[in-house]
Amino acid sequence: MSINWTGIILDSQKPETAWMSIFSSMLDITKQHYSPVAMHDATVIPDRLLTEAAWELWESYPEAAVKTSAVLKEWTNQGSGKAVLILDALSLREMPMLLTAAATREIIPLDVKVTGSECPSTTDQFAKAIGLPTRSALTNNTKPGTFSLFGANCYTDVLSMPFSDCTVRPLPNIVIWHTWLDDLIHLQRKLPDQIANIASSTLKGDDFWNFLNRLRQGRNLVITSDHGYAVSKRFSSEVEDTDAVKILRETFGASRYKPILQPSQKNFMPPILMTHNKQHIVMGQRKWNVQGGFPDLCHGGMSLLEVAVPYIELPAL
Repeated sequence: MSINWTGIILDSQKPETAWMSIFSSMLDITKQHYSPVAMHDATVIPDRLLTEAAWELWESYPEAAVKTSAVLKEWTNQGSGKAVLILDALSLREMPMLLTAAATREIIPLDVKVTGSECPSTTDQFAKAIGLPTRSALTNNTKPGTFSLFGANCYTDVLSMPFSDCTVRPLPNIVIWHTWLDDLIHLQRKLPDQIANIASSTLKGDDFWNFLNRLRQGRNLVITSDHGYAVSKRFSSEVEDTDAVKILRETFGASRYKPILQPSQKNFMPPILMTHNKQHIVMGQRKWNVQGGFPDLCHGGMSLLEVAVPYIELPAL
């Protein structure tokens, strides 16, 4: 399947139109059941176009792209009998795994689309977007009154246990934030191939789907994520300009985003970073030589597989 990325990214008259088309095209890619490696390869051209020729689209992203947080707010505040499962760090790489497993079980999704993370693409920014100080504020139904999903009229929890051990309260509205994939990426520091193999086995397994079915008892279920992640080991660009590398090391270290400590030094073209939500953020598939090596798996920056996430609605049982 050939996608006219040049037309989508360079010829769109409005940023909102461009981002709608970008997300729609990303969904088309996932429906081809690409492997995680092929999924990454399919994003090299659009990521390079965005960062080398249309960086203004990245700068427009916070206002122009459809965010997961906004879609969830609208969905949860229209009726009752619904559940939300936020799988931390779930990316579009895992979307074909979920759709294949659903088809195997003869489950027809009610809605399948791609939505966007916050900027930067981090857990804390997503939490703030849905009215939380941090993810942990949902633990054991301790949500604050500012929580915007279901107007806070729901049961909430943050879980990290095996899916086979996850219980579900017999309540009409539920929000569960599960840290399984994020833990694999950050705490266990698995290699990209290991992540792909474990994710496939888990997301296609009975333990996971039995948990989903418990959530679906009397409830429509949305499965989505706070952000995706990047496999920097396969990044298409390595910054080599001496001045640019010096700035990136001093500003970011080996990270994709950092709180603003001083104004950004935008004395290179095309721009390498943008600033939003009091953070400096790296745009595109860019890494640089840094002591200790750049992490193979990371998020927080602005590349398509960091910001674009699955949004899948399954019917109630």
